[in-house]
Amino acid sequence: MDKKVCKASLVLGIVGLVFSLFAPAVTYSCSVTGLAIGVKKKDTHKCSAAIALNIVALVIAAINSVCAVVMTLKMFGKDEDKETAVVVEEKTEE
Repeated sequence: MDKKVCKASLVLGIVGLVFSLFAPAVTYSCSVTGLAIGVKKKDTHKCSAAIALNIVALVIAAINSVCAVVMTLKMFGKDEDKETAVVVEEKTEE
């Protein structure tokens, strides 16, 4: 039974790692579940690898999510910079 639980945690970690760059929501659901399963049975070597894999996947997904938020804020943020640029251009043309 312990081997099956460790394999499940390992598979969830691999799936989470694969999707960490493309779909962080999938990573969060898979890796949190895999991490919880792995921590329950952490006495075996395979479960230690699964725990590490799930943590790495979560960290990559978190970095990806933060980068996405920062990029979105820069793209659709306040237009103050754009208005300032227009005013500066108008003053230099005169």
